[in-house]
Amino acid sequence: YHVLSPKYVSLSTRHAFSAITGLFLGYVCLGGWSMLVVLGMIGSNYLLLWLLPPTVVHRYTLVWAMAYMTAGNIYRLMYYYGVNSLDYSGPLMIHVTKVTYVAFALHDGLGRKQSDLSSDQRQQRLLVRPSPLQYLSYAFNFHTFLAGPICTFKEHLVFMDGSYQMDPNSKPRNVPYPIYSIISKLVSALLCLAVFTILGRFMSLDHVLDPKYMTSFPSMPITVLLVGMLVRFRYYLIWILADSINNAAGMGFNGYDKDGSPKWDLLTNIKVFEIELAENFRAGLNTYNSTCGLWLRRVCFDRAPFSPAAATLLLSALWHGLYPAYYCMFIFGSLTIVAGRKLRKTVRPYFMSSRVLKLAYDALSWAMARISFDFMLTLKDILHFRPALLYWSFFYYIPLIASFVVAVVLPVGKSR
Repeated sequence: YHVLSPKYVSLSTRHAFSAITGLFLGYVCLGGWSMLVVLGMIGSNYLLLWLLPPTVVHRYTLVWAMAYMTAGNIYRLMYYYGVNSLDYSGPLMIHVTKVTYVAFALHDGLGRKQSDLSSDQRQQRLLVRPSPLQYLSYAFNFHTFLAGPICTFKEHLVFMDGSYQMDPNSKPRNVPYPIYSIISKLVSALLCLAVFTILGRFMSLDHVLDPKYMTSFPSMPITVLLVGMLVRFRYYLIWILADSINNAAGMGFNGYDKDGSPKWDLLTNIKVFEIELAENFRAGLNTYNSTCGLWLRRVCFDRAPFSPAAATLLLSALWHGLYPAYYCMFIFGSLTIVAGRKLRKTVRPYFMSSRVLKLAYDALSWAMARISFDFMLTLKDILHFRPALLYWSFFYYIPLIASFVVAVVLPVGKSR
């Protein structure tokens, strides 16, 4: 933000520093073999940008990037099944989003009629193909390379050239260093670390999955819910730290709020209070890994010719990996979203007649959302099918059965 500010160094210097530093950190953290796999993804997709016409480049890039990542996941399943290690799998997930963002932006800029674009697509479109240095700078940007959060290519360019510090009339504006945003996010990360550390001293997911552990009914549901919280807060910690690191580098400026204060939430991936206090499952899920959700909407949901929800669910499942527990997670999530929508349309209106009934409905909905989050999100760490079923058995499969029954049996109804 200060040493390599666009005020003092050239744009090429900033791009080169971003790419070289990211490549170095990737080699240190992942090793040479994993970095070769990642470079293969980046190089092959950059060639597609130049070899394919803009009218179809987005389709082939998405298919090739997903196929490349899936092949890497299959290799990992064959030789390192169930091994939790820092390798190419995580960075490949990040790079699938990056290469597709570039391809879709190029398609919108050169392969479609501008009258057919949405306002967001017009804002993110590219009118020229990126140079190799720009592409490498975006792909290996060192503060988003390993853990995200996900940003578009246009957002990266705005950060690199410093144009976010200009107003719509191209006049310089005073964008103060986001010290308050950085400190507040670091404090939030420390609080998440405290929760994770304190709970982790007494329990762990491996401990819970030991069949000999769960014996008494009172301790079983309480411990399972606390372990679910433990898993969630670990992801909170990672994403909040990543957000603060980007802010420290000067990335994440998102305009001004109604009071005229600068907002630094462009790359915010998680909003802990909105998730933990969400009155329903869908509302909480919308703020969980939100930059990934935005990518799914931009490249799939808004463009799918039919069944956009099903297509987006399938893409999200494949993007996360091939472990069986992931698909249990997405099946339950889709059932719960459908069930929640039906409940809000058919049951909720009967509780709106009085403040007490509404409060009771909101409290029950909040409790169900908390249980559903634990029932679903913990599977990201379980990975395997039988341990996933064992974990669900601690809930007596009630969330799954209830969501299925409501989603299938309850009529759609009309909003009242």
